[in-house]
Amino acid sequence: MAAEESSRPSEQAAYQDLFEKMLDPVFLVDGDESQIVDLNVSAERFFGLSRDELLKTTILSWCVESDREQLSRALRIARRRYYPHVQELKATIPTGSPTGSKDGGVESKIVELELSLCGLPLKDGTQLIQVIAKDVTEARAISRKNQEYLIALQELNKKLETLSMTDEMTGLANFRNFREELQKENIRASRYISEYSIVFCDVDHFKVYNDKNGHPAGDQVLRKLGEILRFCCRTTDLPARYGGEEFVVLCPETPSEGAMILANRIREAVEKTEFEFGAGQPLGRVTVSVGVSSFPAHGANDEAVLQAADQALYKSKKSGRNQVTLHEIE
Repeated sequence: MAAEESSRPSEQAAYQDLFEKMLDPVFLVDGDESQIVDLNVSAERFFGLSRDELLKTTILSWCVESDREQLSRALRIARRRYYPHVQELKATIPTGSPTGSKDGGVESKIVELELSLCGLPLKDGTQLIQVIAKDVTEARAISRKNQEYLIALQELNKKLETLSMTDEMTGLANFRNFREELQKENIRASRYISEYSIVFCDVDHFKVYNDKNGHPAGDQVLRKLGEILRFCCRTTDLPARYGGEEFVVLCPETPSEGAMILANRIREAVEKTEFEFGAGQPLGRVTVSVGVSSFPAHGANDEAVLQAADQALYKSKKSGRNQVTLHEIE
């Protein structure tokens, strides 16, 4: 009597009562043949078929063909284990709507199911497999839609990040991007005792060009200069629009000699390019003046090196324009 009182209440419960009251479809399946040997009322409602009709089928027959091998494997696993094995798959169930065919068939739909399979020992020593089916079609559709939204949001964020770091007119890095990369390069060069250089460019007599030919023509000049900078620079360089008609190039791990070669390449490329209305410029064509500085020779930090390049640029302007000047150490 004491042993009975100390037993768990669930041990005294009738499995049949629980089986019938489950809201999810529940099947008892012969593991060898996958034959359905029992089912609850929820299974009848879910499949839209009577108990007798379902007992004539196998659980594999309801599974879409591409998922049948997975279900067969899940059944084999469930036979060997005493704890549930969860398997997701797609099943075809009738909708109840007639197909209109001569055989009087009904239409069907594909649903996504989450199956919980586990062995169920019987009193006669045999074993069946209990399969609880949960309809997760809507949940998985929502999950996929959320994943699509997430991917779209990530792509949008990437585009926004690119736009926030890019000059809209030229497609080059913008001022913010340049300053961030310059600060990083200065930290790196300071730590590893290496060099970097800055090439600062300014379009000669750009105000004259704009006043004569209009801002749309001036914008076209800036776009073309962006193309020239991309063509002249190495993949490791960072060409950027500094502001207005000023452009700048960050040259990592580059001494002043290498930066001067790049600066002269840019100046010559601009001079040789035929710009619309270029002949009307004071120098007879569109040109640029360029200043060059390097770390650590011309400054102890990024601000100082940038200012040195700007001063060298001013000297190119003062000396007649369409020139390249390396900052002089005073």
